[in-house]
Amino acid sequence: MSHYVDLANRAERDLRGLGPSDLRRVRAAFVGLSRGAQGDVKALSGRAPWLRMRVGDYRLLFRPLTAAELKALGRQEPTGWLVARVVHRSELERSLRGL
Repeated sequence: MSHYVDLANRAERDLRGLGPSDLRRVRAAFVGLSRGAQGDVKALSGRAPWLRMRVGDYRLLFRPLTAAELKALGRQEPTGWLVARVVHRSELERSLRGL
């Protein structure tokens, strides 16, 4: 089953700062998300429904999209993810304050 992956504007800006090898890893992680959040995924304690996926030294911060959000995006997939940030592990705690 395929899952839709949407990137927030902030996540798109985060990607611009990555080097080529890190960018390849993160893009591979997006493929994992589209296949159902494969990889090192953990729930962020006290921040439901947010999840984090570890990708080398980077963390993807994401949550499931609601049915209404998917419909508003014009998507046919039954489920999807919103990636809000792609941050270096040293910036994780500071980035969580903005969620």
